[in-house]
Amino acid sequence: MVDSGRIIKTFVISVLVCILLFLIYQTSSYYPRNSISEYYVLNKDSVEYKGSNKQNTEEELWVPDWYNHTDVGGVLRRRLQTVREKCTKYTGYRNQWKDKPRIKQASSGSIKYCYTAKAGSTFWNNLLQAVRKTSKTPAANRTVKLTTVRNPWHRLVSTYIHKFSTKWRSHAQNMCHKRFFKRPSFRKFVKDCVLSRWMIHEYNTHWLPAAERCDVCTGNLDFIVAVENMKDEAMYILENSSVSSYEKIYNGIRQSTIRLNEKKKKSTNYQDYYKDLDEKDIQMLTELYSFDIYLFSYPESPFIFQVK
Repeated sequence: MVDSGRIIKTFVISVLVCILLFLIYQTSSYYPRNSISEYYVLNKDSVEYKGSNKQNTEEELWVPDWYNHTDVGGVLRRRLQTVREKCTKYTGYRNQWKDKPRIKQASSGSIKYCYTAKAGSTFWNNLLQAVRKTSKTPAANRTVKLTTVRNPWHRLVSTYIHKFSTKWRSHAQNMCHKRFFKRPSFRKFVKDCVLSRWMIHEYNTHWLPAAERCDVCTGNLDFIVAVENMKDEAMYILENSSVSSYEKIYNGIRQSTIRLNEKKKKSTNYQDYYKDLDEKDIQMLTELYSFDIYLFSYPESPFIFQVK
């Protein structure tokens, strides 16, 4: 007969080992095994980003490249040129993900769009479908190629709001590869979905850095559209692509794809979502999105507000 004391001793030791392994995971192995810095090698002129979940100050304001500019074409040209110049400062890039992100595109004939999820992708897909069906656009001499980018801090919150408000169980299974007993908080979404998947070099297209989806450094793009200024920039591209009735098409698609909170004219305070995150989580997200922050000049922290 097995000694009951030995069984109890073995059980206690097993519990202690499990607790020890859990503590080790929480304090050290939570960080990615390979830092993103191993994949993006910057020269001496590059910028180092350090996250901070401190409150915003008056001096910490984000000034977009389109702010106070009425020449939309000039804004688009300067943005593309700036991104190309910044791309030359990156050397030795190699894919950090287990599977290289697949480029997904939509086309109207004269315009080809490379999808960036949660950055106007539904709008552009529907827009180009409408252009194909309704616009009497003459055959284009060439097809312009574009993609969209968005403030990564806002984009991540938008992913959470859209995917974890309704049918969150199926989205959690598909995006996080795990089951939750109740709807996860934004903090849990960041920790258990975004950062935990990044740690093992796996991604979901809804939070994958925009710069890595469409090969902005090598993809031979003609336009990089900022979601924050999308109406003006989309109108400019449609008009200069000789799309007929482009204003009517744009307004119709915009109304059909607008989100419920926008219809109710409710604004989202993105900063509130990040207040419950640890400093470590903010730093990791800053590193994850460092490529987007650097190339597209987005804020280095979720607590930097856009200039009014």
